[in-house]
Amino acid sequence: MEHRVILCADCDAPRTLSLSTSGNLVCSSCGSDNWMYLPMTANIRKSFSIKGDLSVKEDLTVEGQVEGKIELNDHNLWIGPHGKVNAVIHAKSVFIAGNLIGEIFASEMVEIKLSASVEADIKCPRISIVDGANFKGSIDTETGEDAAAERDLPKADSAKVR
Repeated sequence: MEHRVILCADCDAPRTLSLSTSGNLVCSSCGSDNWMYLPMTANIRKSFSIKGDLSVKEDLTVEGQVEGKIELNDHNLWIGPHGKVNAVIHAKSVFIAGNLIGEIFASEMVEIKLSASVEADIKCPRISIVDGANFKGSIDTETGEDAAAERDLPKADSAKVR
């Protein structure tokens, strides 16, 4: 955890977490459970606006604006609460607290936080959408292995009704 910052989407600032009476981790300042870890790696700050293809060979945090294509392959993408992304994304995992329009191809998972607004077609084996998050699009959780196994299954005979 020493290489991460905890960002509260409601306070809009780096914060520490505390344990609520219900046992959940919440922002120590406002009590919100709408927070996310942001890695301290490559960072597109709020003041940045990038158009074009982005290829990064480490984890990436977007707090500014990106339009185009984001290639992370075996690395993770975090879209912070102020991040605005309009892109086709290829990553290991994608964590969204900001705005996203586009397509996501994730090899592990996609997590959509409460403060997120997502309009996308998503292909990944696992997805988490927090209750109350805005999502419009399609989700395909079928992996290549799932599709191959389905093709190999024998077709069941249809039952005859008398």
